Amino acid sequence: KDLGDVGNGIKIYGSRLYAVINVSNKIEVMDAATATRIGQIDVPNCRYLRFKDGYGYVTSYAGPVKIDPDYKQIGYVAKFDTATLQIVDTCYVGFQPDELEIIGNKMYVANSGGYMVPNYENTVSVIDLSSFKETGRIEAANNLHHLRADAHGGLWVSSRGDYYDQPSRLYYIDSATDEMTDSVMTGCSNMWLDGDSLYIYSTEFSYETYETTITYGIV
Repeated sequence: KDLGDVGNGIKIYGSRLYAVINVSNKIEVMDAATATRIGQIDVPNCRYLRFKDGYGYVTSYAGPVKIDPDYKQIGYVAKFDTATLQIVDTCYVGFQPDELEIIGNKMYVANSGGYMVPNYENTVSVIDLSSFKETGRIEAANNLHHLRADAHGGLWVSSRGDYYDQPSRLYYIDSATDEMTDSVMTGCSNMWLDGDSLYIYSTEFSYETYETTITYGIV
């Protein structure tokens, strides 16, 4: 079966494989061993997945694919039951939310505002998982993208920047205080955490130079 338009994320949880198909507005659910289709979960303009205690969480831009500085539709996180594949709750966050991460009983969501150039979002939403309500926002940097939680209660946040005078950067949030306490002066397009090593790469494009800077590193 064709999956659809723009695969954006994929994860295994339990015995099932979940593929986020962004512009086709759905999550395709398959048997992880055989890739046999089980069903789908309809979520508009869906982006990234996380799982905890039998539930899946997926970010949604909620509105159409459209570049507009006056974009009106805020995004949300949808919560679905992995047994029934039914959406059971939603929590509205910022504009164009991308990756999400869970630390303890809190969920963090990187709000990008990517459709609203040059009026990007610059916050990480904090959601209480018990109530599934947004409890606050943490200011970080423009056009946030990826999140990774480390073993020490830290949350690593990547920013794409604005492709002009605000470069891509990596930021650190202390989940005990929900405050941004540090940054690493390097671009970050994506990252992978293994133990106490955060592996990063960056393919950073600039509209000022029309060049792409490629960087690899370990934090």
